[in-house]
This record gives sequence, structure tokens and C-alpha cells, in this order.
Amino acid sequence: MKQQTGMLWLLLLAGLLLGSCTNPYLRPPGDEDGDTEEVISDEAVTDSEEAEFSLDRIGVVATEDGTDSSAFIDTVVAVDDYVWRQLNLAHEYCLMGVLANSESIWDEAEYYFEKGLSILGDLDIETEAETLTEESVRYNRILAEIAANYKITLVSLGRLPSDVSADALMARFSEINHIKVDSSAFKRLEEYAEEEVAFNVPVIMNERVKNCILYYQTVARDAFRTYLGRSTKFIPMIERIFREEGVPTDIKYLALVESGYNPKAYSWAKAMGLWQFIASTGRTYDLNRNWWYDERKDPEKATRSAARFLKDLYEEFGSWELAMAAYNGGPGRVNRTIKSQKTRDFWKMRLKKQTMDYVPFFMAAAHISRNPDEFGFVDIQYEPEWTFDAVEIDKSLDLNIVADAVGCTVANLKELNPELLRDFTPPAESGYRLRIPQGSEDRFWAAYEDMPNSKQTSWVRHTIRQGETISTIAKKYGISQYSILSANNLSNRAKIYAGKTLVVPVSNERGYSSPRQQNRGFSSDGGVYTVRSGDTVWDIAKAFGVSSEQLRNWNNLDREGRIFVGQKLKVSSEESESSASAPSSSGTATEGTYVVRKGDSLWDIATRLGTSADALRQANGLGRRGFIYPGQKLKIPGTAASDRFMVHTVKRGDTVAGIASLYGTTVDKIISWNNISDPRRIGVGDRLKIYGKK
Repeated sequence: MKQQTGMLWLLLLAGLLLGSCTNPYLRPPGDEDGDTEEVISDEAVTDSEEAEFSLDRIGVVATEDGTDSSAFIDTVVAVDDYVWRQLNLAHEYCLMGVLANSESIWDEAEYYFEKGLSILGDLDIETEAETLTEESVRYNRILAEIAANYKITLVSLGRLPSDVSADALMARFSEINHIKVDSSAFKRLEEYAEEEVAFNVPVIMNERVKNCILYYQTVARDAFRTYLGRSTKFIPMIERIFREEGVPTDIKYLALVESGYNPKAYSWAKAMGLWQFIASTGRTYDLNRNWWYDERKDPEKATRSAARFLKDLYEEFGSWELAMAAYNGGPGRVNRTIKSQKTRDFWKMRLKKQTMDYVPFFMAAAHISRNPDEFGFVDIQYEPEWTFDAVEIDKSLDLNIVADAVGCTVANLKELNPELLRDFTPPAESGYRLRIPQGSEDRFWAAYEDMPNSKQTSWVRHTIRQGETISTIAKKYGISQYSILSANNLSNRAKIYAGKTLVVPVSNERGYSSPRQQNRGFSSDGGVYTVRSGDTVWDIAKAFGVSSEQLRNWNNLDREGRIFVGQKLKVSSEESESSASAPSSSGTATEGTYVVRKGDSLWDIATRLGTSADALRQANGLGRRGFIYPGQKLKIPGTAASDRFMVHTVKRGDTVAGIASLYGTTVDKIISWNNISDPRRIGVGDRLKIYGKK
């Protein structure tokens, strides 16, 4: 089995590196009716006047001396686009997870895949439409890559970490047969099963439920402890809403299986929140989602919607077991199974494995949650109940201003209002219910009248000109097309007209001017240039006396690849040779040591310093699960003179694998040392850093 597992991840890794990132996006389970959105209409506004210059236009112009009239201008404008920056970051985490898999560092791989999923979960991108935007296509590809490679990690992890998502916890259960369990554990469960434990929904103890309990007690023990600790925060609210909606209160334990009581939980099936609604089902049960908020993350609204959905399913099937199975796998699938297998007994049905495991998982969670000590879960750090004051407001407020007024942090407000996707409340929403820390209502109302309406600083009104499209306007302001459509309540086929205005959401900290700014000065620091708003690849290349193609090759940019405000670009081919020693991170690494900062991981540090996580561990005496902490000083391997890097200039016919073999190193190390995003795209003349002796 070990050899088969190794071969599986090697094949999937090879597929990723050879371009297998065109996986079709995942279809959420149970989304059989899949509502579809209309196609974005990006028709330009035209009349007798000449259309305005398009920001992504590639034109033909003459150079200053007039000798190169056929040159193409590479005018891809640097965008301050949160969506695209986050997509790139999620993909970086995915690649780091793949490399961690290749080195069998399963715990680090789990961390990176979870980080990637978390980033995707925070993005407001429509992914279920029949025709998708550019952002949606990239989003779905990244999600598919994470899902495929994360499953390799889960097969190989011996024990799940405490921060693993509930979705991953269920996926790992498929390996339960490989867990060696003391037979006395089953005997104790049988003794417990003989006791009368009262629930207001069916909760039994059979072999399938016992297996789930043992899984929670062994492989998933750390994660389950975390979920139990978080349960007390939301259970009182769940019980209250369930009583109001006429749903048995013990179904509250289903939230543990769905999300581990995490309102920001996100799964690779594109489900979100405490009750893991996909977008289409959420809309059916009045959970709205737009540029400003995603109500699937609102614990109260999502719980009420879940109660209504579960109640509808119970009325349809007449069984709580079937209602829960339909909640997970979709009512259509359960109805078809009833007809084809001629049974309404859940325990006799053959459904998808995840759905077959789902109901036993609920019952196992109910047993343990009711009496955790009995099952060996002691000394749980229970979180306090979720409490707050709620205020209804009639204007859009900046959360920074609200936080100052009530004496808390923006992070506190976001924890109380996880549905908010921005740092301000939605505009044009009379009576918006904002949660603030308990006991701060008087302070809030005392300051409310003086709080400015954030529309004065958080978005701008754009007057549409002839020739403009949603696409060109979005690029001008460095945001996604979806952001503009959502902020203006426009459908995907909406047409825009010259003279009308659009609300364009922008950050309070940004200032926008014409993308083609005049009299711009360009300077680099050690051969590295920091991209500014309005920059283009052409402008940067011209400023530093190189071609656009060279600039793209040095920075692994595709022909259509975007550049971003704040991005670091290599603008000189001499940068590699100018370093006197192994690379360091400015301000944190000196003379062979690195000072750990908050949020660092070994993999991040290794990538930044041009080494590997294993080399860092060996140099600092850290075990596989060795922890690092802010302020800790780490030795940087490879800083001795004999270990300084050499530069390999790529020749025709070279491959990363061939170069690795030539220097006695590995492909993943070369990728890490040179921050290569796609090993297939190294070009003749590229200069690669190689550490160690040939």
C-alpha cells in the first residue's frame, strides 16, 4: 500500500507539472438543479465619437528614434486587484503544498492546502454560472488542483492536526480500515450503547457509528477537541433558532460534522459557513451574496436557513436520517436511490461514500458531545458563548471608525460579523443589523451621527464614456468585473450606456489616476523594481532598457499575465551574480541567521532563503513536527563560502530535470531557489541559482 500511495502522488505531481491544471471545476454535491447565471455582456458603448483607448490594447507604434514602427506595445496595466492577488496567493499555497507532498512533509502540505482553501473561501466569485468570467475559470482550476492534491496528503497523514477543516476530516475517514484499534475500545462502546441516552432525534450505536467514534478518538482526536471547544460558542444560538423553527434541537450536532462550528469554513465542494451552503441552495433559502457580504457566513441567518432546509427535507422524506442524507447528497439523489433500491431505510441504502458516512458521523458526534469525558475527551478549553449588541444602521460605515467609537478592534467586529467581505457595511441597505461588542451600544449611538457615510471614501462614481466596457472600467480601477456588477446590482448581461454612472468599489487607502501617468520616475533596488499603480510591462521594460519579453522571462510572466501594485519584478539580468552569498530576507536575515516573524512557516522561510524545509530542520535540530516561534533565530544552511550559489544559464534543450541531474540536486529545490511557478516555461538565456557544489 505504501508503494501504491507513493506512486499515486508522484503521478499526480507529474500531471500538475506537465500542465494538468485544466481540471474541470468541481460540481458541488447535491447541486443537481444548479441554477445558471447569464453570460457577461461586455459590449462597448459606441456612438459617432471615437471609442476610448482600451486599457488592454496592444497597438503598433514607433519608438523614439522612429526605427521600430512595427513594435508591439505590451500595455498590460498593473492592477491593484484584490481578487487576482488573492487567486495568485492561493495558487502559490497550492504549489507549496504539492512540493511538500513530494518531500513527504504531510503536515506542511496540509497547512498550505488549508491556507489556499481559506483564501478561496473569502473571495466573492460566482463559480456556478453556465458561462464563467476569467476570474471564475482561474478560481475553479485552483480549487480543483487543491482538492486533487490535498486528497494525497490526507491519505498519508497519520493523524490530523487540530486546525484541519471538517471537509478534510471526512475525506480522511476513507482510510479508517488502516487504523489499528484495540478491541477493548469496541467493548467499551458496546457497554456505553446499552445505557439509555435520550436524544430528540434518532441516534443509535451500530458498527458504522462505532467506527466513526473510534476515528474521532484516534486519527481526528486533535481536530475533534478543537470542534468541541468551539461548540459552546454557537450551540445556545442554534438551539434557540431550532426551537423557533420547530426543528429538534439535537440536530445542533450536525454543525460539528458540517463545519466544526466554524462560520468561515469552506470546502472543496464550494460550500461555505457554519452549515456549509453552496451558493445556489443558499439563494433558495434567502442567503444572499454580493460584493459587500456573504450571508452564508452569518451564523444566525445560516442557522435559520439550515433549520428551514432540514425541516423541508424531513417533510419530504418522513425520516431524519434521510433528511440529513439529502442535506449532504441532495434530495434528488436520495429520491432516485429510494426508487432504484426500493428501500426507505437509510442503513440499507447504497449511496455515495461521503453521504453514507455522513449520518453515522452525526450520531458519533452526538454521542461524544453529550458525554465527552466518557469517550476520553477531557480538559476541553470551551469558548464562551457568542454574545453581542445589535444596532440597526441606515448608512454605510467604515469598520475602522466603528471600532474606534466602541473601543474594540476591526478584528473584533469582523469576528462578530463574519458575513462582511469588506471593511465597511453595505450601502443602500436601510436597517442593516451590525453586531458590536456586548455593552457598547450606548457608546455607538453617542458617536453614530458624527460617523461619515463611507461612500464618500470607499467607492467612487464613474461616468461611463463612449467605448468603455465593464471589463475596461474594471481594469482601470484594478478590480474584478464581478465587483462592479455586484456593487451595482447588475445582471451578467447588463448593458451600460454613455453618460450613466456606476458605483466602483475601491479601497479607502487607494488613490486612482489615469493609468498612463506622465513624468513617472523609475528606480530599482538591487535590480528589483516595485510595481506602482498605472505601470505597464512596456513602461517598466523601456525605463530599464530591456525588452518586454526579457522582463517577462526573468519574472516567469505569461504573455497575458497580469502585474500587480506592490509586486517585485527583476529588471536586471545581473541580479543573480551581484549577490555575494546565499539570499536573505531584508531586515530579518543577517550573517547566516534568520529571525522568525509572526506568521512564518518553515516552508515560507526556506522558499524565501533559497533552501529547503528539510535543510532548515537539519541545520537547527528541528524534528518533523518541530515548532518555530516569532523572535527565534534560525541558522541558514548554505551560507558558507563553499555553499554559495552558482548561476546556470539555460541553453537550448535544457530542462529543469536535466539541470537538476547535472548539479546533483532535485527539481523541487531548483523551483524553490528560483521561485519558478511553471518548470515548463524556462527559456534560453534564463539564469538559475544553484546551491552547493557541482
